[in-house]
Amino acid sequence: MPQKDQEDIDEQLLINICQLYDISVKDLNFLAAIDNNFVYEFQKDDENYILRGGTRHSSDQVQAELEWILFLHSSDVKVSLPIKSTNNNYLELVQYKDKIINAIVFEKAAGKEIDYRNQEEWNESVWEEMGRTLGRMHTAAVEYNQENPEFKRKTAFESIHASSKSILNPVKDEKVIKRFEELKNKLKQLPRENNAFGLIQYDFHLGNFNVHDEELTVYDFDDSYYFFFIYDIATCIHETVWYYPDGKKLEFVNRFIPSLWKGYSKEYKLDRKWLEYLPDFFKWREFEIYITLVETYNDKTTPEQHIQEVEEYLPDFKARTESDEQIVPIPGDLSKWFKEF
Repeated sequence: MPQKDQEDIDEQLLINICQLYDISVKDLNFLAAIDNNFVYEFQKDDENYILRGGTRHSSDQVQAELEWILFLHSSDVKVSLPIKSTNNNYLELVQYKDKIINAIVFEKAAGKEIDYRNQEEWNESVWEEMGRTLGRMHTAAVEYNQENPEFKRKTAFESIHASSKSILNPVKDEKVIKRFEELKNKLKQLPRENNAFGLIQYDFHLGNFNVHDEELTVYDFDDSYYFFFIYDIATCIHETVWYYPDGKKLEFVNRFIPSLWKGYSKEYKLDRKWLEYLPDFFKWREFEIYITLVETYNDKTTPEQHIQEVEEYLPDFKARTESDEQIVPIPGDLSKWFKEF
């Protein structure tokens, strides 16, 4: 993703935002600036908070994100909640030069990120809880499908990265563009059933939840879109397997997926017919990653150190998007991974 340094954030803008939450700029600890958003951490009254500002999405789309988070909370899903400003608003629109900046403060999720290298933290118990959390979110999504929110998130087909032609090189990436268009056309034909298509987290991985007392608190719903529930499962698997060297991937996934599915099945019953499309949704994830890498590489404001990281991954993901190769071999009999519970 396009990342910038702290120096790129205007101090006067931060001062204006801080006034809305009765804090000082000196209280802020810079975390990241990604995709036209910036993120800081701060402490107030012995509580930890996250400040997010930026222009990545329109104000209506951010408002829709907040409505979704609050609905998840009301549905007993543990999420990082937004807090109100001194104006009693969850979302503040801050004028900055010729732009409107969306500013939000969230409670910092309790606990900490999991270290996948620590087997005391990273084990079947946590994997099952990951599945339960996904299942609870999908249960809530079905209910949300019956709601009529004032603001509504877009579908994944309308996302920035789904418009690959505006980011990729039409000559160098001709094959990637063609294959992605074919996949989009295929998935657009799938039935958008209320029990299998709805508003999802869309980016569920180790970096977007904390664990405290064996419970997960999910955060970062900035990428939430209406899409197929199976994509949340595919993303969770893909992003988790990603951490392991090729020689260890299959061994790990044969342990991870059954535990994840066991937890998921306790909370939600997804029709098993959707498992047949798992290879397609693994590929959708890889197209998105490749397009994001290209976008980062082409962004003139991306620091050199991040450019070097991107250059390391670009060839591999381009090759993956141009082939049918999967991140792990998918068994012909999916019951090996997705047992009946």
